[in-house]
Amino acid sequence: MVQRKSIYSVLVAGLLVICLLGAGCTSQPEEGAPTATPTAAETTGVPTVMPTPAETTEYAFNETNDNETVTVPAGSEITISLDENPTTGYSWNVTSSAGLEYVNDTYIAPETELVGAGGTHEWRYLAAEKGDAGFSAIYKRPWEETTGNETTFSMAFTIE
Repeated sequence: MVQRKSIYSVLVAGLLVICLLGAGCTSQPEEGAPTATPTAAETTGVPTVMPTPAETTEYAFNETNDNETVTVPAGSEITISLDENPTTGYSWNVTSSAGLEYVNDTYIAPETELVGAGGTHEWRYLAAEKGDAGFSAIYKRPWEETTGNETTFSMAFTIE
C-alpha cells in the first residue's frame, strides 16, 4: 500500500513538472505591437472632416546650438533637446525669460535596456512675445553647490 502511494506521488509530481514545462514554452504576443484602430469612415461609412490647425513654424535646437542667437517669428514652436542622465543624479536646471512661453518638458529614455544609460530631456516653448528672449541651463546635481565648472547651455532668441 505504501509502495502504491509513492508510485502515485511520483506520477503526480512528474505530471506537474510536464505541465510547468509546457506552460513555460508558450509564446506571448510582442509587447507594444501596434494594432490598427478603425476610423469613423471605416465603422460608419461616413467620412470624417478633420480641421487643419493653423500653420505654425517649428524650430528644434540641441547642444550644437549652444551660445547661438537665432531669430524666430512670433507664434513659433521652439523645442530644445539636451542629453541628460538622471540615473547619475545630474539634471538640467533651466531658466527662460519673458517672451518664451513654457509649454512642457519631457525626459525621453534611451532605446536600450542598458542600466544607467542616458536619454534626452526635451523642452517645448512658444515664442509668445516680440522682442528678445533667452534660454539657459546648467547641468548639475541639485544638492551640490555651483562651482563654475558645470556644463552649461544657453541660447538667445530675437522674436519678430
